[in-house]
Amino acid sequence: MKRFAVVGLIVTALAGCSSQSYIETSAGLSDNSVDITAAARSRLTLALKYIEIENYQEAKVNLDRAVRYTPNDADVYLAYAYYYQKVKEHAQAEKAYLQALELAPNDGNIHNNFGVFLCGIARYHEAEAEFLAAISSPSYNQIANSYENAGQCALENGEKSQALTYLQSSLAYAPQNLDVRLSIAELHYKLADYAAAKQQLMKYESATKATARSLWLGFNIADKQHSSAVAEVYSRQLLAQFPLAIQTQKYITNDY
Repeated sequence: MKRFAVVGLIVTALAGCSSQSYIETSAGLSDNSVDITAAARSRLTLALKYIEIENYQEAKVNLDRAVRYTPNDADVYLAYAYYYQKVKEHAQAEKAYLQALELAPNDGNIHNNFGVFLCGIARYHEAEAEFLAAISSPSYNQIANSYENAGQCALENGEKSQALTYLQSSLAYAPQNLDVRLSIAELHYKLADYAAAKQQLMKYESATKATARSLWLGFNIADKQHSSAVAEVYSRQLLAQFPLAIQTQKYITNDY
């Protein structure tokens, strides 16, 4: 499966708009020409860009400026949480998430990203609660992502049946997500429902080109169903198209 989906980190607006105007100086902001909310938005956007290029020192400088301008804005604390995750300061990241949720308890983006964080530190059931809180949040529009995250987290916790349920819900909201469809096929296979696995794989194959992952699954399903001719077709494709893939090496060494 793909990595967890983190949402809501592109700043489109900040809460608490002010009609007061300010100008930034070395000592902070003083009355004059720049709107305080615009200044905070600019600093927050810069911080996120610095995080993405791993310049964490400059990211922190800009986050600290942003929080001075708008100290009661949840977006700032959400960005702080993201920053602390990146630098592996887990206690600080959790504190920032909780501050963000205190300011915006119904914000689905915050709940989703907090869930990603909690799953990443193996607090699986707490993460599940956050994903479900995101899904039930008013005006939240990334439901497919949160169901997918919940499925991935359940899978990491060894809960295959629960993972399948969440991924099926994700697919219902985003039927074009072929990665989720293939993951569902793989879960059916792991749960020994080979007919359902084959059905989902066929839908995947009809929509996109074969990958080493899909060919390997096809081979394994055919092998379990004792369809030697079909298994042979999949294995030949795997060897021809993806000779260096991990799945191909598993086939060569009979690791299945």
